[in-house]
Amino acid sequence: MALFSAIKTNIGINLNDASNVNYSTNDLQDSCQDAYDDIVSQTQCIVKKTTLTWVANVSYYDMTTLVSDYLACVAIFNNINNKWLFDDLTLVDFDKLRDDWELAIGTPENWISLNFRYVAIFPKYKSVPALPAINTFDLYYWAVAPIVVDGQTPAITGDFQHLLEKYSTADLLEQFEEYTKASIFWESYILEIEDYKERVKNLATRDMLFLI
Repeated sequence: MALFSAIKTNIGINLNDASNVNYSTNDLQDSCQDAYDDIVSQTQCIVKKTTLTWVANVSYYDMTTLVSDYLACVAIFNNINNKWLFDDLTLVDFDKLRDDWELAIGTPENWISLNFRYVAIFPKYKSVPALPAINTFDLYYWAVAPIVVDGQTPAITGDFQHLLEKYSTADLLEQFEEYTKASIFWESYILEIEDYKERVKNLATRDMLFLI
């Protein structure tokens, strides 16, 4: 597992610019961050869990205001009744169940992602227990990439960390209008990230068996 500082050094070598003559340290930092953001968002390789509080009479939860590094919802576990919420319905299905589903009162049974921010819950609690320790749900979610820090290692499996190097090398070559050279790194990056996505998908399938 390499530190970001070592990854940046390798990028400089790829660019024949190990001393940051043509590319500033800020250019390199920004490009590494773009690479990290792209890899994590495409592969969903960072899964986290956080505990949130149910809110009475709320059907739509804006997860981006509740979770700072939220990317998308994976699963929801209700700590009030110790049950998982189902995720096998769509908004169309909610409308078929009842056209005023947002007004439905009861124990939450289903959730759907409406977009990159909102998760809809059906039905909703009219009131919730007063004790904070009980009035909660566990949100399992895909997280966005953290900030690139030189002394830290990326949250990417070791044998795919070179994707960061390939993305940033291609990105910075393009900034210098070295399009032919950049295309070589882009082609390799695009092919290999598909392999990483497949691996993460297979691992996630096994890890999420606890839902069954």
